[in-house]
Amino acid sequence: MSSETHANSKVVDSLPLFELESHIQNYTGRNAVDRLLFIADRCAPLAKDALTLAIASLKQTAEVNRYEDAVERLHEIAPHDPRATIDTMWVDEVSKATRSTGDKLELELKSYKNNLIKESIRMGNSELGDFYFSIGDLSSASKFYSRQREYCTTHKHIEDMSMDMIRVAVYQQNWSQVETAISRIDALPSKNSDIEPYLKAVRGLWSLAQSNFALTSSTFLNVPVESLTHLAPMSRQKATYTITEFVTVNDVAVIIGLCSLASYSRNALKDLLDNNANFKEILESEAHVRTLLDSFVLFDYKSIFSTLEKHKTDYMLDIWLADHVEKLFDRIRENCYIQYVRGYKRGYLDKMAARFGVSQDDVEKVLIALIESDKVPVRLDLEKKYFLFKSADERADVYDHVMSIANTFERNGRLLLVNIGVLRGGLEINAKPESSGFELKKKALM
Repeated sequence: MSSETHANSKVVDSLPLFELESHIQNYTGRNAVDRLLFIADRCAPLAKDALTLAIASLKQTAEVNRYEDAVERLHEIAPHDPRATIDTMWVDEVSKATRSTGDKLELELKSYKNNLIKESIRMGNSELGDFYFSIGDLSSASKFYSRQREYCTTHKHIEDMSMDMIRVAVYQQNWSQVETAISRIDALPSKNSDIEPYLKAVRGLWSLAQSNFALTSSTFLNVPVESLTHLAPMSRQKATYTITEFVTVNDVAVIIGLCSLASYSRNALKDLLDNNANFKEILESEAHVRTLLDSFVLFDYKSIFSTLEKHKTDYMLDIWLADHVEKLFDRIRENCYIQYVRGYKRGYLDKMAARFGVSQDDVEKVLIALIESDKVPVRLDLEKKYFLFKSADERADVYDHVMSIANTFERNGRLLLVNIGVLRGGLEINAKPESSGFELKKKALM
């Protein structure tokens, strides 16, 4: 997760509902720092507090460069704050220690290469990857992790290497590398089942990054709730991959909730709420998400929009959701309108506007956009202010009726031609009139 300021990032001026210090305690390590720096970028009222907490966290690591950057940013907004001055003694001490460790690991790897010890070379690259990750140099970490590949001799080696690369790539939001590494693991004839929840969560974040909201929801729904409740360790532990390093159960509840509202029908969502035990447990962590989903099932659209607006700032300050909030809100609004019109053969715009808590003009604009994009089969009468909805079943009935008429017409035409042929040939048929359809036609002609 990049902590750099995005040129096109949307800054929010209002305070979120959460209290920053208690909120950030849900996260550990790099994830916590990334989120604090992200909040400092996006929310001016919280920038000072977020940077102060980030600086304190960074001094528990070896990430000197990010520490110095955070202090400089704090100095820009609070130049007289004592914490806005770089602790040069700490910087010198940590820099010296990291240089020593880095040089030692580089020399060891060089020795392994000279001795052509394949397994040692693989481990040397892995250790250097861990080292560069610990000091915040993700590009170098990714480079050394990837260099393990030619020295992997077992499926377990490939799995470990791929998991290391996934971890770094998620922090970098390098989704093409995430996709490649996951595909490499999937291609293995066997893999450690313990990593499956982690991979599902990463797939969910990957789908969210592509704005594939339906897939995001269905993927996270398959992540067991128990795997979302273990706090990630502060330090890097080899072969330990914890979902909460990236997302907590609260984050997942919000992501599933918003993505489901944006992509599921009312019936599908009702079935999910009634029958998915895993989702029910996840929702217990975020009561407002349960309220949103219940409102959708109960056609209480005004409540949905008011709840979304109430929590919008919180969503905008989530490092995974922020860049998708506006699109999610648009999709949710569209989906609510679609579900509403599907419930009526004829609906009146004034009643619809009252149900949604908006003006009739707003209703007209949304319906026109949905009609033009072929998302709802609706005829809109702007003069009389109502819409007509034609269901797929009704259209199918009309089609079947027309085809039945056409088939009857074709059959009668063939019978008529047969009758004409019989008359011209001077043939006589002695069967009773009731037994022959074309005999009846013949009499009618005569």
